Amino acid sequence: MHIAGKIFLGLGLLITLAGVGLTFAGGSSLSDAGDWDVLEKSDFSGTAGVTTYSFNEEMIVMVSDDVRCDEFTFTMTNESGEDHVTIDCEDDGEKPRGWEDDPDGWYHMATIYTHNYSAGEYTIESNEDYELVPLSQLYQEVIGGVAAAAAGIGTACCGIFFLLLGGILALVLREPKKTQITGPGSFTTE
Repeated sequence: MHIAGKIFLGLGLLITLAGVGLTFAGGSSLSDAGDWDVLEKSDFSGTAGVTTYSFNEEMIVMVSDDVRCDEFTFTMTNESGEDHVTIDCEDDGEKPRGWEDDPDGWYHMATIYTHNYSAGEYTIESNEDYELVPLSQLYQEVIGGVAAAAAGIGTACCGIFFLLLGGILALVLREPKKTQITGPGSFTTE
C-alpha cells in the first residue's frame, strides 16, 4: 500500500471519529435543554405583591410547582394600564399547558413578549413569588447544541470522504519498484 493511501486512511478515520464525537456532544446538549436551573438563569426575582420592573426583552414567568395554575395571578402594566400576560392552564387547572418540559420544581406559567410590550418601566402584581428568565438564554443552549451537531455531521462526512480517497489511493497507487545498478552498463529491477 502506498504511503499516500495510508495517510489519507488515517486522517479519514481520525476526522470521522471527531465528527461522530461532535455530533454526540451536540445531541446530548440538546437532550439536556429542558434541564436548566431557573434561579441561575433568572434576571429578576419577584415576590408576591406589587413590584416595579424595567422590561427590555422577552421573558418567561417561572413559578414553583407547588402553585396551582388556576390560582396564580400575574399582571404587568404601565401607565396605559394594558395587561397582555395570559396564563393558560390545563382543563383541571392544576398545571399550565406544556408543563411536561419544565425544569424540575418549576412551572412556566406565562411568557412576556416584546410585540406586546415596549421597553420601559412596568408594575408587576402577583399573588406568588416568581422568577423572570430571558428567553435568549434558553435559545443560546439550543442553538449551540444544533450547531455542534451540524458541525459534527459535516466533520464526519469530511472524514468519510478522506477514507474513500485513502481507499482509492491504496488500490490505485503502487509502491515504486526497486532499481539496482550493479556495474558499468548493467542494472536489475524488481
